Amino acid sequence: MKINRWVSWGILVFGFVIVFFHRLAIGSVADQLMLDLNLDSVQIANLAAMTFYGYALMQLPVGIMVDTIGVRKICTIGMAVTAVGSFIFGFSHLIYLTYFARLLVGIGTSVIIVSIMKLQATLFPKNMYSTLSGLTSLFGNFGAFFATIPLTYIALNFGWRDTFVILGIITVILSIAIFLFVKEQPQSGRGSRINIREGVKFVLTNKKNYPNFFIMVFFVGSLTAVLGLWGNGYLKTVYHMNGERAAYYLSFITYGFIVGAPIVGKVSDLLGGEIKKILIFASSGYALLWLYILVIFKGQPPVNQWSVIFFLMGIFMICHILVFSNVKNVNPLKYTGIAISVVNIGEFVGSGIISLSMGYLIKRLNASAYSSEEVFKIAMILVLVSALLSFISVLFMNGKENGNHIDIFPSLVKQKNI
Repeated sequence: MKINRWVSWGILVFGFVIVFFHRLAIGSVADQLMLDLNLDSVQIANLAAMTFYGYALMQLPVGIMVDTIGVRKICTIGMAVTAVGSFIFGFSHLIYLTYFARLLVGIGTSVIIVSIMKLQATLFPKNMYSTLSGLTSLFGNFGAFFATIPLTYIALNFGWRDTFVILGIITVILSIAIFLFVKEQPQSGRGSRINIREGVKFVLTNKKNYPNFFIMVFFVGSLTAVLGLWGNGYLKTVYHMNGERAAYYLSFITYGFIVGAPIVGKVSDLLGGEIKKILIFASSGYALLWLYILVIFKGQPPVNQWSVIFFLMGIFMICHILVFSNVKNVNPLKYTGIAISVVNIGEFVGSGIISLSMGYLIKRLNASAYSSEEVFKIAMILVLVSALLSFISVLFMNGKENGNHIDIFPSLVKQKNI
């Protein structure tokens, strides 16, 4: 059977849109959740973190299953589990049941990005990998945008419960589409071709993987904590704006993602695959922005600057997608799924720990003499520290990417057999 690789890739990328929406949705409805379920800052942080914990917990098993069972089967099951979690969350009135629901969402959504990277590595030419990764982020980050202004508007008008039930229905449809239409190379799903123990051992003992891991922890994890939970509360508290206005400013992060994603691969091409140089620039720019916010303006820059600040953060952050190109180059192709999974754990460990740490700090400071505005400004120092650690992590990264890249768009025209 001829593999229509673009259909398979496109369906999974649409799944990535849904994954982003699920992952970041809590931040836009946090106020409604805290009111409806009577949650404090630690509990809402735990609720958001449950998705990250489920995601992180499953990354290594997912990498193994992608390399053995195959992409189609694991993504079908994963999206079905995600839908169940979304339904439970929408109907639940008990805090521990909502925790369980969000854990299921994390477990279910964990399958998509590793599967996309595996398809890109096995169905497409090697020199298209970085550009495809950039396009994956471009389309996937529309889900991040939908989790800001659109979700805030929908939740305010229809309620957060109905919103998550509808999201569950969409995810069921996606699961069915994956089962029916996603194809892969037959050999990519045969466990006999891979020694799992040997693969895990190789990846975990490969020192070149660890800078990539910590880049995900501190770089991606910190901004996810802002976009996915605390950024909305920060803006509303410090600037006394409503939720829709806060979502408007936060949406500029996603605009940065969307604008930056197709550029990342091309910049890598122009620099001859110098991934490390790009990430040094991006991580240092990200850290400098937080220094500008918290040191120069004491946590409260002029409100009209936030659209530019968040937009730049989005552009800097999307460069993290090059980490996966580096992972591919420092590990054997047969262990691609396992290696990407191990490194990708970092994002969700970082997101969960940073979000929860900020929640604990906010709760403790709220019990002190600090004003609400000062509480959030102090909490954001954790993001600054993470940004500085991400820059340090990049310095230890293995340098240049192997191979040359080609632009994906001419490829679409030239390859008539696709």
